[in-house]
Amino acid sequence: MSWYNVDNKHKKKYDRNDVACTESYEREYIIETILVEFPHLTRQAVESAVKSCCSEIAAPRPREKFLACLSKKLGV
Repeated sequence: MSWYNVDNKHKKKYDRNDVACTESYEREYIIETILVEFPHLTRQAVESAVKSCCSEIAAPRPREKFLACLSKKLGV
């Protein structure tokens, strides 16, 4: 399990280079994917990290930068 898997799943679902934090379905997909790839994390921790990264990174949010933010916040 790795961020590589999270990134690949995101690429397959969303064919773009940016993360749209305004789209609830995309946020939920990212949260669910992280929870599958990193089952030791709590939903609350992942939701908090997503919210924080959405606030910290200005739109358009490059996918790579957003996932790096999540990785750092979640410590994985």
